[in-house]
Amino acid sequence: MNDIEKKSNISGASALSEILKHNLKKVDEEIIYRLNKSTPLIADIGKHLINANGKRLRPLLTLTMATQLNDYSINPIKLAAAVEFIHTATLLHDDVVDESKLRRGEKTAHIIWGNDASVLAGDFLFAQSFQLMVETKSLEALSILAGASCKITEGEFQQIEIANKPDTSRTEYLEVIGKKTAELFGASGQVGAIIANGTIKQQKAAYDYGFNLGLAYQIIDDIMDYSSETNIMGKNIGDDFKLGKTTLPIILAWENSDTREKEFWIRTLQKLEHKELDYENAINILKKYNIIEQCRNIAKTFIDISVGSLDFFPETEFKKPLFDLSYQSLNRKK
Repeated sequence: MNDIEKKSNISGASALSEILKHNLKKVDEEIIYRLNKSTPLIADIGKHLINANGKRLRPLLTLTMATQLNDYSINPIKLAAAVEFIHTATLLHDDVVDESKLRRGEKTAHIIWGNDASVLAGDFLFAQSFQLMVETKSLEALSILAGASCKITEGEFQQIEIANKPDTSRTEYLEVIGKKTAELFGASGQVGAIIANGTIKQQKAAYDYGFNLGLAYQIIDDIMDYSSETNIMGKNIGDDFKLGKTTLPIILAWENSDTREKEFWIRTLQKLEHKELDYENAINILKKYNIIEQCRNIAKTFIDISVGSLDFFPETEFKKPLFDLSYQSLNRKK
């Protein structure tokens, strides 16, 4: 198979990664350089998560938005590394809060090194991200990513507030995932357009593309807790249910459920009183009301918005992979 045939068989994130492989290599070099300058323990924890089988979607968005606007300087590289540091820091903190045992199929950092080391490593990565932002000398990019970091934390707090509440509204849920997940997707794209001196409309379009992709991405992630297998997802299935997390499948199920089914949700999600086969019973209720398909349809509305924002960008080799990335996210398995 020649190079042309190989390229024709890849799309979405894989195609973007192929086009930007040299840029991504520089991002990885920047990340490793920063980690190696820290203490050995911080470096080990950071590399453990960053070297796992991640898709690098957020750095890809930064690089793509900048490169399609002809910025090949070091600044998009630094911002992409900053974005990955922010994302990795949130994962370290999330896994401690959620007491998660698996991340991308590997043991989580706090299981290996303990909670204290994981939280402090996350703090270090946040600090490193801001150092990278400052080095670009773009106050606007710094402001965007600093704001996104604040919103991520707000979203995590709001997620705690709606936990164990199956009667949460869709609006409340979308606000939570908008802050804790979608905001960094949006900001990652936006800073790429900013650093490349894109127009105001292009900067907004870059944000809109990422933000709406992020909303859909989180909805699909929430679906997978009720429709995937551990070895595919890289984490334990049913964890959201066992922890009483309020996600879109639960909210829609609550809206559709009869009185007896609502009593089931109150017992299992609100009171966390679990019995044998409760998870299987939850799956049956979701199937009864076709909840997974409802969730996918909602996710698709955000993907349609995401794709529409690409009209503000020039016709380059990046346009189709960005289009593919959006729609492929609806069918991802991990």
